[in-house]
Amino acid sequence: MKKSLADRIEEYLKVLIARSEEDKIEIQRAELAETFNCVPSQVTYVISTRFTIEEGYFTESRRGGKGFVRIVCMEDDKKRTAFANQNDLLAYIDRLHENRLINEKENRMLKHIINYSIKNMSFDQQDKYFKNFKQGLSDFIKV
Repeated sequence: MKKSLADRIEEYLKVLIARSEEDKIEIQRAELAETFNCVPSQVTYVISTRFTIEEGYFTESRRGGKGFVRIVCMEDDKKRTAFANQNDLLAYIDRLHENRLINEKENRMLKHIINYSIKNMSFDQQDKYFKNFKQGLSDFIKV
């Protein structure tokens, strides 16, 4: 039986995740679409329907020239805790922006620094980093 395009893309991504050291990958939507000879929206469809929280995956994407899709397999509590704290930190930064305590450029800069800084950290290190970053930012805003 021949597999559908969506099945083949899903299988390919799961193999990449399994081969990665920390059960996470970063891909470029356009490159993956080129690999499978399809349009990027088909890749987006597969990611949004088959790599969900309910399936044990956390996805994050950024569009644009240096855009990416990050997919992380969350199989243990350490990963879930780190992602919960990351989401909490990012939501905190968004609230600072909404309340006009930081501007749009500062909002983007902080998020970029966070994403760049955690690339080679273990989930334990990430969890501590997110908590400390939020506390440091909170202390700074109060000054």
